[in-house]
Amino acid sequence: MNVIDAAATIGLAVTDNDVTGTVDQDKVLGVLAALAASDPDHTDLFDEAAARVRRARSAGVEDLHAGHTLDRAPDVVTTQLRYRAEMVDIFTDLAIDIGLRQQAVGSLVDAAS
Repeated sequence: MNVIDAAATIGLAVTDNDVTGTVDQDKVLGVLAALAASDPDHTDLFDEAAARVRRARSAGVEDLHAGHTLDRAPDVVTTQLRYRAEMVDIFTDLAIDIGLRQQAVGSLVDAAS
């Protein structure tokens, strides 16, 4: 799967102009980890993208209550949210960086032929 398709799977469609709202940081990091595992030649780029995600502005946190009942304390899972627009920028930059690297490698191979 390429970077843009992977971004779309978590609602970061970079082709639409409406990039408002938030996205779960863990979903973004999970997609980046999956991409890195499937493309080890560019692990450094995926690692840098993940670092950018962690450094991005917080869009707040959301407490999700699982199994809430009135007679016992609910299990609370806290989710770090990030702004969708900033995550779209990170994935776009990542796709460009990978494309440039592949083009440079292709140019070197062509020059050596």
